[in-house]
Amino acid sequence: MKFTRLLARRTAPERQVIAALRGRLPTRLAALPDAGSDFVALVDLAAQQGVHCFSLQSPFVSDGEVELLALLGSAQRRALVGIRDDRKDAPERLLRCGLLLRDAGIWLPVAQAGTDKASSALSMPRPEQAGLARARALSLARSRQVASTGDFIGIGISRQYVSRLCKEGHLQRVRHGWYRAAPIAAEMRLHHHS
Repeated sequence: MKFTRLLARRTAPERQVIAALRGRLPTRLAALPDAGSDFVALVDLAAQQGVHCFSLQSPFVSDGEVELLALLGSAQRRALVGIRDDRKDAPERLLRCGLLLRDAGIWLPVAQAGTDKASSALSMPRPEQAGLARARALSLARSRQVASTGDFIGIGISRQYVSRLCKEGHLQRVRHGWYRAAPIAAEMRLHHHS
């Protein structure tokens, strides 16, 4: 068994989503309307297609759960850019659950076949996407208190853009490879003087 199949080796957001898929919604997600029924419906739909989740107590992650994590991560990004995709691999329920995760501040990395995490975020965002990328980065940093460079790469934010956000005062470097969101008061001053 690979170590990545151990639940404890998964990131906190991945563990939260796996718990939701197994029937126990994290508090932030449970507070959203219809979140429970949407996740139950997603798991039922996945089971009909042969994709299964382990029981709540299992210390391991099933192949089906890994697949659902990847699909939900992709669905979050599709929902963010407003793309409606009606293909079989992106049903409405998947997009709805991706939106719920986003609203709860739970960000999943996008898994891309044949590439590593670092290659998915090599460039700076285009100017028209910079505000969205900054919002995603700050949401991640605020939801985790402290986030690693790998966490940012997992949501499509490059190392270079993280450095730029530090220079602009949106993020603070805690130590090598670890960052936190700047205090809200500091951000308000940044926006007020811009």
